[in-house]
Amino acid sequence: MNNRNRRNLLKNVTKLIALGSVLPVTSMASKTKTKGDETMKKTLKDKYSDRCNQLINNANCIDMLSTFGDNFNKINGQSLNTIWENIPASFSSQDYEFIKSCGVNVFGWGSLLTSYTDMLKFLATQNGIIASNPDYFVRIDTKAKLKSISKLNKIGMLITNQDSKHFKTLDDIDLFYSLGQRVSQITYNDKNNLGFGAFEDIDSGLTEFGKQVIKRMNKVGMGVDVSHCGDKTTIDSIRASNKPVLITHGACRSLAKNVARAKTDESIKLMAKTGGVIGIPILRFMVRETEPVNIEDFVNHIDHVAQLVGIDHVGIGSDQGLYTEDYLPRSVRKQRLENAPNKYQTHTNKDYLLTIERLNHPHRLYDITESLIGRGYKDEDIKKVLGNNFQRALIEIFNH
Repeated sequence: MNNRNRRNLLKNVTKLIALGSVLPVTSMASKTKTKGDETMKKTLKDKYSDRCNQLINNANCIDMLSTFGDNFNKINGQSLNTIWENIPASFSSQDYEFIKSCGVNVFGWGSLLTSYTDMLKFLATQNGIIASNPDYFVRIDTKAKLKSISKLNKIGMLITNQDSKHFKTLDDIDLFYSLGQRVSQITYNDKNNLGFGAFEDIDSGLTEFGKQVIKRMNKVGMGVDVSHCGDKTTIDSIRASNKPVLITHGACRSLAKNVARAKTDESIKLMAKTGGVIGIPILRFMVRETEPVNIEDFVNHIDHVAQLVGIDHVGIGSDQGLYTEDYLPRSVRKQRLENAPNKYQTHTNKDYLLTIERLNHPHRLYDITESLIGRGYKDEDIKKVLGNNFQRALIEIFNH
């Protein structure tokens, strides 16, 4: 589907709302599929192999850190994401068809929210989108919903957070679980009451409170994520958990040497013993220390994990939305990269791209699948990488 169709539809919807119409805003678009939808499907079929298309269509694809949100296409100066979040039922069938065409069944939607109040607001917004668009979305909060997401034919939203500072007490874990959160990252790059992040000069490991938090997370059925933790805090967290531990978005330090955010082989091995999974990101500086970076470098990390601990423990964690930051103006990309913390060790090409070419667009799952086919992976193993591995781990983590 082209963006003009999406913009025109939502522009008409916005006019109706402004006029005080009581017509459900999804009703117009739900009557027919647009020519744009059919064009998109034909383009994907023509561009990618039949085997690739079949794998995407048949797999339960999970991106453990991504979002369907669109901050780049705008109507009257407002991004589609802003409209979806603030106008009930503004999400259209065209929006749905486009996102479904990208192949992702479940988005691990984790922002970086460090306060109790901000996390409550985030949950209210995401739950609001789901509640006002029940034909298109389902919150992934039970084993049954995760297992049936393909049959439901809806967009799955797995609510997560990239920090655990909002857990002031152990009872807060129960509260946020009851509101839908199903994965929490122990720390971001800095230290908190639970442990130490990857950018801290000294990592003293998981705190006593951190151990209690993980024990409670295991009890309620919330996933433990160590993506941004320092090395010692990572290992301590893995050892403290009696359920699979997740690295929702992290690379392998054996291939990206000296990258603080990448994980050591020791950590990956310990994670795999719990039944956990590591999701490989599409960020240039995460998968290789220097330029040039390409899709083969990304797949090398999948190869490394598969050879180190087995194919059952690797997946995808883009660390980007369907529309990546590479859709930002070049001047903005340049400024963001130049002002990034030194410990990220960012590098880029002449276009100041943050993500890897062929992976920096909404339909990147198709390119990943074609690359895995080219590496000789079997269909069942490709489906594991696309989402079956994370699905299996999450089912083990969930209690309901």
